[in-house]
Amino acid sequence: MRTTLLALAVAAASPATLAQSDGDSPYSLDPGPRAGTWESTLTGSGQSDDEFDNSNFGVTGSLGYYKTKNWLFTVKQSLQLNDDNNSTLFGGRTIGQAAYQWDHGRWQPYLGLNVGGIYGATVADEAVFGPEVGLKYYVNESTFMFGNISYEVPFDECCDNGVVPYSVGVGFNF
Repeated sequence: MRTTLLALAVAAASPATLAQSDGDSPYSLDPGPRAGTWESTLTGSGQSDDEFDNSNFGVTGSLGYYKTKNWLFTVKQSLQLNDDNNSTLFGGRTIGQAAYQWDHGRWQPYLGLNVGGIYGATVADEAVFGPEVGLKYYVNESTFMFGNISYEVPFDECCDNGVVPYSVGVGFNF
């Protein structure tokens, strides 16, 4: 018994163990991105017309780069599925976004401008633009949950016949 206790005490005082317990937390007190870091997200997504009577659902992935701690430039790709009782129809959305993200600790709201296109069987193929608003909650220094909603209108029909994409998901800074 004494030999076992002595072995545990020696192992606990070994240099490798002491190096691991230097008192530093593995997480930063300032969660969120830093200038020069990347961001990747995966979400469940949806899209509706401006009267919310024609909706579809799908997945969205994104990859973004933080030019500064607050300015994020992102490319988003969505694939949607709509079942019209006769067949399954596919659609897509490819968007470039510039967004400003406010740093309020773990809660980080953002406002962005989207420019891109929507296409597929359930919508007219069009170039679109519009604002997006969202909120991120950082679970730790690099992982966050978020939700967002935007209003995107065709370039040739400014402010009429828009779509309303919305997402809830998880993201990672690296």
